[in-house]
Amino acid sequence: MKQPLVSVIVPNYNHAPFLTERLDSILGQTYTRFELIILDDCSTDDSQRVIEQYRDRPQVSHIVLNHENSGSPFVQWERGLELAKGELLWIAESDDTCRPDFLERMVAEFEQQPDVVLSFCRSVKIDTEGRRLSEEGFPGPGIIDGRAFVRRYLSRYNYIANASSAVFARRTLDAVDRTYTQYRGCGDWLFWVEVAKSGHVAYIDEPLNCFRQHGSNTTAQQTRTGKGETEVARATDFLRRKAYIHAADYFRAQVVHVYSVRHGKLSRVLEKDVVRDIVELWHPGFMVRLTVASLKLLDCLGVTLVHR
Repeated sequence: MKQPLVSVIVPNYNHAPFLTERLDSILGQTYTRFELIILDDCSTDDSQRVIEQYRDRPQVSHIVLNHENSGSPFVQWERGLELAKGELLWIAESDDTCRPDFLERMVAEFEQQPDVVLSFCRSVKIDTEGRRLSEEGFPGPGIIDGRAFVRRYLSRYNYIANASSAVFARRTLDAVDRTYTQYRGCGDWLFWVEVAKSGHVAYIDEPLNCFRQHGSNTTAQQTRTGKGETEVARATDFLRRKAYIHAADYFRAQVVHVYSVRHGKLSRVLEKDVVRDIVELWHPGFMVRLTVASLKLLDCLGVTLVHR
């Protein structure tokens, strides 16, 4: 049986310190039937010089250097997907790294289970120096129907928080709503929802991927500015409108998020005007306001019922 071609897409913006490790971790994979697409979103650091060192590698099929910043990592995803020729696709974030057998293990899931459209693995969180911080896994089964995966898990939390930990099938792309490109932080969450519903999802409970944590990545920036919380509200409303989540799940999301930005841990890091804007996005009705007020009262009494 012919091995599937994997298109590895590396979208980069100002990650020069990590690029060599990232690209070498891809080129050193034990699974060798892949093409490598490198995209740079008009970096202001030394990224383009690093990238040029890989131009003559036989696995590199495209290098695209933007002259203007696109404004969103997911616009870069879309560009990479347009160039990709593989049956399987891997968005390998430019500041991450992985084990040499990552692709071999991930591709095996698609070969063993024809209905699998998305496979992801446990990730090790590392710092800028590559030191281990913690691990991030998934509480569900090894193989799950994609719609059940969305309903039980992705409707509440993005369990594929690091794109580098996932490989997915090209055949799912026709069903993906391109709304995800309008986001800076939550676009991947919506993308995985759309991909997963086309088949089965496989999870490998081994740390094959390393997810780098540092102050300049998109997640950190979104948290500091509050824009990430704004996107959570928009994304959850998108899931509600597309009927991916039930009314009860949407109500729960409203309560948890409004409570968190008003009284919980988010209230301690966000400016008052940001909190106001986020709450307005949720359009909290009477029952939401009443429930949030009740939780605040219980919290004052020392009874915490909401994860913050």
